[in-house]
Amino acid sequence: MPLPVLVVGPLAYDDVRTPAGRRTDVLGGSAAYASIAAAKYVPTGLVSVAGTDLREDDLRLLRRVGVDVRGVERRDGRTLRWSGSYGDDFARSDVRNTDLGVVAGWEPRIPESFRDARRVVLANTDPRAQREALDQLTPVVVVLDTMEEWISGGRGLDQLIARATVLSVNARELAMIAGHDDVARAAAAILDRGTRAVIVKYGAAGATLHTSVATMTVPAYPATVVDPTGAGDALAGAFVGRLAELGGLDAVMLRDALAHGVAAASATLESFGVDALARADRRELERRAAWIIRSGTGQGPSLYEER
Repeated sequence: MPLPVLVVGPLAYDDVRTPAGRRTDVLGGSAAYASIAAAKYVPTGLVSVAGTDLREDDLRLLRRVGVDVRGVERRDGRTLRWSGSYGDDFARSDVRNTDLGVVAGWEPRIPESFRDARRVVLANTDPRAQREALDQLTPVVVVLDTMEEWISGGRGLDQLIARATVLSVNARELAMIAGHDDVARAAAAILDRGTRAVIVKYGAAGATLHTSVATMTVPAYPATVVDPTGAGDALAGAFVGRLAELGGLDAVMLRDALAHGVAAASATLESFGVDALARADRRELERRAAWIIRSGTGQGPSLYEER
């Protein structure tokens, strides 16, 4: 049977300061958040890279929540290290240091048992590595995440976007890619490149999904914010995991999957690192997703608006 979801991206150890406190050396990385979230819904494989300092307890955590870690490559050197802080509004991180470690020059190798994956999350990392991974796969759905560094770095991101089914970015990143600030116009420009949908993440204001025929907007779930790191990665993972479970890409399924993605993001906020997301059970995510759908109907921007 084909693997329902594959996540490709780095693991990391993070040092984080927020108004809620400070933690050092906590498991993070875009692929950790995305794979844990996707595994709440369907069997999920992980292709990643880590150094000799990757703790066995962290691998056991990933296995315990249902992530198949056979694609995690261990290399001599240090696991990616990220250090940052958040202001009083939790809205923007101040990245103090990023040590790529073994991620530098990483060439993902997809295990044979993962190559039939039907849906792929290309978690935030160098577009070159994302492209190399995608070249080894033939998925029906590709969810692509990225960040400002890769957008401004001229690393062939445009060609990768054209191969993506869904692009998941925040409003600033979308503006950088499209070349202007109007979100609707910018999303339409991305859709013209062949992408089926664009997710725009607004943090505490929720998220919007744009397709060629509709715009779907959902509110954020009210969570006690401890650390916002990884929330967007969890959104992408849960979104594609729920789509895999539903088995399609129609408007109702996209709406449902977006609500589940925002629900997983809200759980991620409630601890430093991946702990709260790992603890969240399916019943809790269903409850939050149902609240998001109910609250998005008739309040503010509608959950589903025909263009």
